[in-house]
Amino acid sequence: MRTRMLYLIILLLIPVRLISQYEYQAGVSQVSIEPDQTLLSLHLGGYGAPREGRFTIQWCEISELPATGAFEDIPYKTEQGGKIIYKDQSGKSWSLKGVDDESNGIASMTENKGKLYLLTTDGTIYWCEPSRKDTRWLKMAYKNGETIKEDIVRITIINDRLYGIDKNNKIYIAENRSEGNLTSRALAIKRGKEAVLIVNIDVCGFDDEFTGHVKKEITRITGIPVSAIFINSSHTHFAPVSQNWLTWQEANQRPDSIYLNKILRNGLVSSAEKAIASLKPAELYFGRGKTDIGYNRSLKEHPELYDSAVDVLKVVYPTSNRESYLFMAACHPVFSTAGTLHYTISANYPGVARQLVERRTGTSNSLFLQGTAGDINPRDNGENISGEKLANEVIAVLKRPMEKINGPITFFLDTINIPVTPWSKEEIIAYRDANAGKTGDVYAEKNVKWSNLMLQYYQEGSIPTSLPVYVQTFNIGNWKLVGFSRETTTEYGFGVKNIWPDKMVSVAGYTNDVSSYLPTAKHLELKNYEGLDSFFWYGSPAVFPMDVYDRIISDIKLKSR
Repeated sequence: MRTRMLYLIILLLIPVRLISQYEYQAGVSQVSIEPDQTLLSLHLGGYGAPREGRFTIQWCEISELPATGAFEDIPYKTEQGGKIIYKDQSGKSWSLKGVDDESNGIASMTENKGKLYLLTTDGTIYWCEPSRKDTRWLKMAYKNGETIKEDIVRITIINDRLYGIDKNNKIYIAENRSEGNLTSRALAIKRGKEAVLIVNIDVCGFDDEFTGHVKKEITRITGIPVSAIFINSSHTHFAPVSQNWLTWQEANQRPDSIYLNKILRNGLVSSAEKAIASLKPAELYFGRGKTDIGYNRSLKEHPELYDSAVDVLKVVYPTSNRESYLFMAACHPVFSTAGTLHYTISANYPGVARQLVERRTGTSNSLFLQGTAGDINPRDNGENISGEKLANEVIAVLKRPMEKINGPITFFLDTINIPVTPWSKEEIIAYRDANAGKTGDVYAEKNVKWSNLMLQYYQEGSIPTSLPVYVQTFNIGNWKLVGFSRETTTEYGFGVKNIWPDKMVSVAGYTNDVSSYLPTAKHLELKNYEGLDSFFWYGSPAVFPMDVYDRIISDIKLKSR
């Protein structure tokens, strides 16, 4: 009897002893953030060109409509000036503003769940929501010559899906064109009572209001503090719009509310929750390699200002004989600006690298973090080339001896407010006047929108006089991870690493908020894209002062997190 009791006690103690052998617990997860096909068309973020937009829709030929379907136009009439009069089912009439090109006639109009969809004779599709006060038609598709070439003459919506028929009576269904690899991925690391979450999501960017709400939701579910949740954007230029671009063309100005608040938000929260739920004993190792996938696009006289580091965190799960990886590099994911890929949803080269690393190591759930890539563009022509180069170096690092991580976990989230000097109302009005009347010039149109936005701020008394830069710091044993908000340029990464030259320090940009570029004096003196024009694209009230780099690095050094 005593022997049996002793045996049972030993069995019960084994898991505790196994866990106590290891300093950390870790868990990983990934959740798809691919758009549902009932989101009839989305717009890709990251580029102001072409002016007509980069919509995700494509037409796929099918044999027949669903049994309940038919092409039945709803009644409407047009008035002088391009206004469309539509009468809803309750008998109420709506006067809707004309489409972009009033010379095009209406080929077909249909309705679904209170929204109207209009096809013009040139193949452009618009939508609007009559019950809203602003009853403008918003573009959602056009014949771009790449992903849409069909001569669609009528449209209808059946079971929340858009269908079209061409002049030859061929039937098509609309789909969002995608490589299918957009994800939100999370890594949770815990030591004792302290835990942190590192999350990367395949979007071009986000604002602090959105991530603030997401973090509060994660905190409510998991108990992990807001300052211990690190949300990094891969910055792919081929994901649906996920933040406000108020100076861009209309399709770029605001993200689709369902995609943002349902798919993205749920993806972030779910990936964090699943990573916490999968915590298990782990050992952590760090290694660094080098890659040549990028170059400094703006400071070409300073080729040394490219951080070629490839940082790799290996997570080993001894109790299950499995591994997972986090890796980081600094380069804009901007392939390709031509052909069908320009209109295709894609995680770009980070997605290629993740897939190759997982395939070649027999693992899953690898994370990519975007580094200080604000002024770094790809050196090669193609996402597959850069993705393979990066994956090869990650695997090479994994094969070399790596330094084991030991020690406590600490985390900090600091705000550095940088004073700025907005333009005066007189300067803004003069700038608007200089750019007015240049319809079709994307840059001039952007400058007019920026001017109107700034004048609105003045009218509301809300013109900002400082811009916040958020700096998040995780100390996981002897590894330090620092994340900057905004599109952080290369020199900030070097500056932080130089503060702790004898430590393992990794530096990311695009973390928690992507609301402008974060340039240095070099960019500001040249008044190049990062130092000037980008601030108009971002709708920022002013550029940073010349000493912004010194202020930020000095603050980080002083706090010594």
